[in-house]
Amino acid sequence: MNLRQCEIFRAVMTSSSITGAADRLGITQPAVSKMLAQMERDLGFPVFLRERRRLVPTPEAQALFKEVERAFLGLEHLTRFARDLKGLRQGHLVLGAPYAAAAGWLPGVVAGFLRQHPGLSLSLRTMDSLSVAQSLVAGHLDLGLVQFEVPAQALHRECLLSVEAVCVLPPGHPLAAKPSLGPPDLRDESLVALAAADRYRQRLEAELAAHGIAPRIRVDAPLASAACALVMEGMGIALVDRLTAEDNRPRGILLRPFAPRLAEDLTLLTPTRRPASLAVARFAAFLKAHFQGASRPAPA
Repeated sequence: MNLRQCEIFRAVMTSSSITGAADRLGITQPAVSKMLAQMERDLGFPVFLRERRRLVPTPEAQALFKEVERAFLGLEHLTRFARDLKGLRQGHLVLGAPYAAAAGWLPGVVAGFLRQHPGLSLSLRTMDSLSVAQSLVAGHLDLGLVQFEVPAQALHRECLLSVEAVCVLPPGHPLAAKPSLGPPDLRDESLVALAAADRYRQRLEAELAAHGIAPRIRVDAPLASAACALVMEGMGIALVDRLTAEDNRPRGILLRPFAPRLAEDLTLLTPTRRPASLAVARFAAFLKAHFQGASRPAPA
């Protein structure tokens, strides 16, 4: 039996007549009769007896109808599932992001997106930017966020925001009286540095070296959020990305712009060799809307 035969057989069984089935399906009565006759030839047994212009289902038809109903329930489930996919009421995303974003501003963005689409779920994987790119190419992620430049073969790149570095000071620090800070201001200051591989640290050290300043690093930390905590403990001044610094302002830290401007792009990566799902496209659009107009000077 093919699907059309099942559909017509079901319509005849539920309406108890060829006329009713034809009306329900929007086809002619002869078309229904012809399809039933072909179905009986294909099956090799009669499904209806014709008695006084009435159709009487055979026991075989009654048994067959139960199985056809099960099949149509399955089709209805598939139809609902497909409709849910279209309406983003079903689906799962796997997002890769740096540790600093995952521990700071990103959970709020993810929560906002999932509140808009309660049928979706999301896995957040934290890793360094290079691992995010590699995992995308390998098919382990649907999309990824990176803060620093990474090899982009087989990946589509889209800059979400240019994130500048800001100086983080403890309350009451003498330099807090200045509206912005530069390399000369850090000459005799203890510094809380980020990891040696961090691009912000490398660029800060290059600026200090250009001014003949040897950095006085008292402690270094792997994450910008940890650096902010160490600043509040009196360990020195830190230079971190503005997004993390703003996330940590409730600790009591003070933020000051740094000149010359040191900035890195926050970039959205998606694979070029796999089509994006509706959920991926919607989350990407949500991220872009979140950061639209967010490039602004750091607050004093």
